[in-house]
Amino acid sequence: MRLKNNVKHIIEGKHTTNIVGWLLALLGSAVYLLTMEPTVSFWDCGEFIAVSAGLQVGHPPGAPFYQLLAHIFTLFAAQATSVAAWCNALSALAGGFTVMFVYWSVLMLLGGRDRHTWTHHVGAVVGALCYMFCDTAWFSAVESEVYSLAMLIASILVWAMLRWYYCHDRHWSARWLMLVALLLGLGYCTHQLTLLTTPALLLLFIFKIVEQKKSGQPLPVVPFLSRVLPLLVLFFAIGLAPYLIIPIRAAADTPINQCHSGEWADVKAYLNRDQYEKAPVYPRMWRHHKNDALYAQSWNGGDTNVVGNLSYFASYQLTYMYFRYLMWNFAGRYNDRQGYGSPQNGQFITGWPFVDRSLVGTGKTPPKSLHTRGHNVYYLLPLLLGILGLGYLYRNKKMFWVVLTLFLMGGAILSVYLNHPCYEPRERDYAYVLSFMAFGMMIGAGAARVAEWLVAHAAKLHCGSTVAPLASAVLLMCVPVLMAFQNWDDHDRSHRYIAYDSAKNLLNSCDQVPQGSVLFCYGDNDTFPVWYLQNVENERSDVHVENIGLLGWRNFSSLLEESIAADKPIYFTHYAYDQYRSYFNDLFQLEGFVYRLVDTDGDSVAVEPSLRHIQQMGWHDLEGVYVDEVGCKFLEMYWRDMVLIANNMIDAGRSGDALWVLHKTLKEIPLHHLQDVTLRYKVGETYRKAGDGATAHALMTELDNVLDEQLRYFQTMSVARQKSMPYTLGPRVETKQLLNEYFANEQHSL
Repeated sequence: MRLKNNVKHIIEGKHTTNIVGWLLALLGSAVYLLTMEPTVSFWDCGEFIAVSAGLQVGHPPGAPFYQLLAHIFTLFAAQATSVAAWCNALSALAGGFTVMFVYWSVLMLLGGRDRHTWTHHVGAVVGALCYMFCDTAWFSAVESEVYSLAMLIASILVWAMLRWYYCHDRHWSARWLMLVALLLGLGYCTHQLTLLTTPALLLLFIFKIVEQKKSGQPLPVVPFLSRVLPLLVLFFAIGLAPYLIIPIRAAADTPINQCHSGEWADVKAYLNRDQYEKAPVYPRMWRHHKNDALYAQSWNGGDTNVVGNLSYFASYQLTYMYFRYLMWNFAGRYNDRQGYGSPQNGQFITGWPFVDRSLVGTGKTPPKSLHTRGHNVYYLLPLLLGILGLGYLYRNKKMFWVVLTLFLMGGAILSVYLNHPCYEPRERDYAYVLSFMAFGMMIGAGAARVAEWLVAHAAKLHCGSTVAPLASAVLLMCVPVLMAFQNWDDHDRSHRYIAYDSAKNLLNSCDQVPQGSVLFCYGDNDTFPVWYLQNVENERSDVHVENIGLLGWRNFSSLLEESIAADKPIYFTHYAYDQYRSYFNDLFQLEGFVYRLVDTDGDSVAVEPSLRHIQQMGWHDLEGVYVDEVGCKFLEMYWRDMVLIANNMIDAGRSGDALWVLHKTLKEIPLHHLQDVTLRYKVGETYRKAGDGATAHALMTELDNVLDEQLRYFQTMSVARQKSMPYTLGPRVETKQLLNEYFANEQHSL
């Protein structure tokens, strides 16, 4: 009995809370550091690294506090090539320490400041780890983005306000509020997402005032605020101070400068995000781009009035663009493909076949050739724990409303503000990460309740007093362990260099000439990694890189005229080429991995320059590397170029060069990384035309087996479901027919 009491005292002691919290921070940081990308990633990451390393001005409204911290991290880089890794490490460490504050917050939600039982500790650990291993938090923690740091600040805000709520020393009470005010300012300088914690913080403030009034020791609100409020405003203003670097660095005219100048008019437009379209609260279907109305019809029932807007909000914005993401994180995910309302791509699943059949059309596990590492199942366990936890928190209605407010502000209410158009260019789950953090807290409460129930029932069965708590803790820990095992392979970017390689190949496809050349980009994924290479690693500074979308048509036209006058080679990335090819009557030639603007009609491929550029291009080893959808698109884009170049070489009687290009590309990018089965067929056909029948036959046979496997899987779905997937099934059926003809002709020739 004495030993039992000593163990209980140790577990429930204050030192245990601190020790476990720091151990969780170390574990989270270690996991994220081990799985983070070693260099630049796609989307905004390249820009964030570049503007942080050089203290430049990125896209509006900026993230100056993140930028300053990231700049400090980059100073530890021994060489330019490791700057990106150090910048990524900031997100990893921020994510790891967020886990600690989530754990501490759950403890206070369950037992106040000091009344922590071992079941509270178990629940808090489980909740913190479920958040740590959830899809969205992990994704943001392994790349140079602001969301991991924003969640660290948000988690400290919640923890600090809970500390204030449970603080009985009035001399220290105001200091917690000053910390909260400072963090709100710094959070705004990282991402405005952190401000969504404010309603929950205000609830805690109101609850404490009411509670003290009922206890007969009311807090004198007016004198308190008159004394403290000026200090809170001061500390909030200090937190906003990092924003001063925006006009200062804009006035210095840095190479990347999206504020244009330090003048107030430009700074105001920058902070207001004037360059972007702004979504109103109503109507919900506000955007009128090409096909927007057509896409929305499947969500609004064809009604554009109030009923249609409400239907669109409920079905698309709330269910598809928020609830689907919540289920990704705590129920399961079918694959990592961009969702456009299709029944499979981007859909959530549970791992229970009878449920998944209604979601994706079948309860069968996808075959290896369709199975992506983004296929994760948690059997609804984290979700059920979270729902149970919200009910358990209701015993303390104040904490119930605090957590529910945090959950709703970061989820459903944020969805009202964001007013997602149909469709987004990428999945937006990262925008709702605050809601997922709140759900992690609910999971912690649910796990604590289950632990209490298990021990209580074990006592009735006269089980050992030590065995029952240990067994229940192990059982509950299986939930985050399951999430870790399911998510590790698709969040491990430790050997991924696809964004880096694609950017380098774009630059190396441009001629190196004395007068310099110009490369026009369009979009984030072909621009920001190139910005990183030029601004951080000083690669190919002779190439003048511009994003047409940011440049504007007038400036684009002027720069184009200047470049032509100076006889500079002018290149377009694939995304820029797709957008503007019609403006130039297809006066383009493919050279390597870019399109060159030429002054006369001619061949669509420049064979000799392409061969020269390909010798300077390449890809890191992809063996065992997780290739996500964006990376796959760039690999497929590259393969299409190589196939086109090889076919032109064959037509020019240069089959030897064509085979060299094909062999080099096949070695660097094995075909199993490609989703496009039509492209895979073209690779085999090009090998056949080049005279390598053995390789062609091997590739065609492999593709035939893949298609047989995939079509058998799709046949497990109903006919109606198959008919609703023309873009998925159509190319596979057509390619299968082409393969049948290929093998028939091959057999006939024998």
